[in-house]
Amino acid sequence: MSEFTPSPVHLKRLFEHTHQALRLYYKKQKWPAIYPTLTQLAERFVQCYYAQPNAMHAHLQFYASDYGYTTNLTVNQCILVCAFCCANGYKESFTEELVIAALSDYLCCSNETNKLARSATLSKQESKLVKLRHQFAVTMLNSANVPNGQLQRILSRLDKYSNAITGNKAIPLYDNTSILVTLAKRIAKAITPRPNVKTFTIVQAIKSLYLGTHNEFAQLSLMALSKQIIHYPGGSLVNYKGQGALVLSVINNGYLLALLDNNKAVGMIKTTKQFSPVYQPIVTSDNTLLYTIWFNEQMPVAHCGHVEHTDIWQAITNLGKQQFLEFKAIEKTIKPFSQITQALQLAARQYNRQGQKATTLRHCLTMVGLDTAGLLCQRVLLETLISQLHHPFANDVWQKYIHINKLIITLFSHAQGEQFEQLLSPFTAAIYFILNNHNTNIMRLVIPCTEDIEDKGVSIAHLFGFNRLDESKFEAFVESYFKHSTSHQAFLKSEVEQKQTLDELGQQIIAIKLLAIYTLGGSQALSAWQTQLLDNVLSDLQWPSLASFCDAFIAQSPSCNVD
Repeated sequence: MSEFTPSPVHLKRLFEHTHQALRLYYKKQKWPAIYPTLTQLAERFVQCYYAQPNAMHAHLQFYASDYGYTTNLTVNQCILVCAFCCANGYKESFTEELVIAALSDYLCCSNETNKLARSATLSKQESKLVKLRHQFAVTMLNSANVPNGQLQRILSRLDKYSNAITGNKAIPLYDNTSILVTLAKRIAKAITPRPNVKTFTIVQAIKSLYLGTHNEFAQLSLMALSKQIIHYPGGSLVNYKGQGALVLSVINNGYLLALLDNNKAVGMIKTTKQFSPVYQPIVTSDNTLLYTIWFNEQMPVAHCGHVEHTDIWQAITNLGKQQFLEFKAIEKTIKPFSQITQALQLAARQYNRQGQKATTLRHCLTMVGLDTAGLLCQRVLLETLISQLHHPFANDVWQKYIHINKLIITLFSHAQGEQFEQLLSPFTAAIYFILNNHNTNIMRLVIPCTEDIEDKGVSIAHLFGFNRLDESKFEAFVESYFKHSTSHQAFLKSEVEQKQTLDELGQQIIAIKLLAIYTLGGSQALSAWQTQLLDNVLSDLQWPSLASFCDAFIAQSPSCNVD
């Protein structure tokens, strides 16, 4: 994200610019500006949230009376998307994509939604606009040359998911990104005041959704949100010595409060007294309460950022700088990481026929072998990073990784030699790359591996719901950390080079990709080239047919593991 210093001005502009963005639909000549406008606005929402989450949480209680219902509703949706993503540990760039979807929910019917909030009757044309607003929004976005992807996918599902997220019947919902925006939408609608409609508090809305949904991801996200609200309780109300007060922040063992008079801030006070804060809507136009007070020098600095794991990346870099020439260098690099030692102990049994236990770290390394040990250490470090890269489909990604792991073990179970590490390690690196560089492309869906993209081999991207990796970034990634690894270089070639140029290792990698997509993607039809490649690789590894391999894989899969 760009350089940003938070201030009351930025906070106020969130309302102003959201209000202006919601008017763009009615000015068709300005449609080409919609995407840069939404992108910049989403970036500001995320930046403001990470800089001052207490202020943003407070706005979930406020109704800024200078703006209409739709603006307040949309601001609340965007804040809640930021809160969900921060609570779940998602990257800021990923959060921005979801905020754009929240901004687009009522993009085409701001006036009509305001009328509905006032209980006014809509004309037939206005009712149609509200009902089909997401279709109109997609049309508007397409006319502005907005890249087709996650945004349009979320909008196409938002109404369906909003209706299905709760109810007596458990309806399967597979798109977790759409679920997050749906939860934000449902909570925002419940807490944003409207005449003649009951207004829920944030606590009531979260509880109601939690009890009403059958979706596990939604329940886990609601639990994470509730913890986030407790950690940053800005906007909750307490009674301080008989006077109403607004919680600004938790400080040390107490609170920083703003004393209120007729919903206006009249002073600030620190106290160690413990309260049971309550939440209720506050209709106000007080600029001090809405914007200024949250950037007082007494407000503590928020800690909403991500851990960079520089130590792990330094170790991965050191391991990949040169070919693995001596055990001493590997020992020194991996010494701080106990998880590598444990993985080496497991691998030592796998890589010797007698299942002998290793006694020391050096013993593990010698039993595994120099090149294999280096690859294994990099792989385990990358697995550590993958486990800490949060994403709505993180569990699905990890299960697919385990699936690949088991495929490799089964595939080489008849062959001599230990090739497990040489083949699994590049897949680990590619999956980390996907989580880090294609987080908005990932879907649960497995795409059939049709050959309609140039004349290249099969991409691992198909396994995660999109077509190709960003080749230039992936080449730079492999060159930076795996320059001397023949298996990583072979994986790179299987992604970017023409399929006719692939060597034996590259063909084995393609075969593993095909088997993963074939076994997880509904056993779709294979092309002639894919069939021939699979038959050749399976034959070389002593499998008589694809069917016999699949039967063996299914039989071994429940108990198939590395050790």
